[in-house]
Amino acid sequence: MVKNKKLFITFIFFVALLLITFILNLIDWNGSANVKKSKIDKELKVALEYSPKDIADLQQEIEEAEKLYPSTNGSNDAEDSMSRIRQAMDNSIIIGDSITEGFKAYGYLDDNVIYSKIGASLTTVDDLFESAAEAKPECLFLAFGMNDIGNLAASTENFEKIYAKKINDFMKSSPKSKVVLLTIVPPSDSAISQKPILKNYDKYNKVIYKIADKKKLQVVDTAKILKDNPDLHEPDGIHVRSSFYPIVLNQMIVKAGLNK
Repeated sequence: MVKNKKLFITFIFFVALLLITFILNLIDWNGSANVKKSKIDKELKVALEYSPKDIADLQQEIEEAEKLYPSTNGSNDAEDSMSRIRQAMDNSIIIGDSITEGFKAYGYLDDNVIYSKIGASLTTVDDLFESAAEAKPECLFLAFGMNDIGNLAASTENFEKIYAKKINDFMKSSPKSKVVLLTIVPPSDSAISQKPILKNYDKYNKVIYKIADKKKLQVVDTAKILKDNPDLHEPDGIHVRSSFYPIVLNQMIVKAGLNK
């Protein structure tokens, strides 16, 4: 009897140890789009540890963005364009991950527009969706997928199901808000060579278009922006340089009809 009890206790201890190990590995997986924690820290340091740019720098980058992707209002003046971007986006919300953080970290948009978390995926942002629904923005922009590639074990079916439900729930709570989806920013070839699972980004982008088609939503093709301008990648091949943001903002404003 005593021997059986000892065996049972040993078995429970072994199972608990395995469970703890699994949870720790899962946390590491979820926070990094399938990148190890040491790699995350390095990437976030590259992408997010900076001071907001001054107005002159922002204006110059917006001016360059206008040359690549002109706005439809005919303005070529960088200061006017910057004012236009802020004004157009003032009543909107963007929910996303560390790339979304860049909109405010680089000084393009204010905190009230950005609802984001570093390492965010669709399974970790219920609170952000709830807050956005309460705010009832003119337009909700959604930028997800990179971290979900790892979190959902490359299951596009789960990604579609969860994403569609979150959009449905938001639209029920805030029926007058427009919803616009952003595609996943494509990783560089070097990033994919280091983490082959990231090559699935294209499959996830197809799902994003599928969801948009079913719900008649607009899509901002960030993948095209990076393919046209690969130098906009940060050295890690996942995050993007500040010059990316005015380009995508112009596209977001046009797709959402905020430039009227």
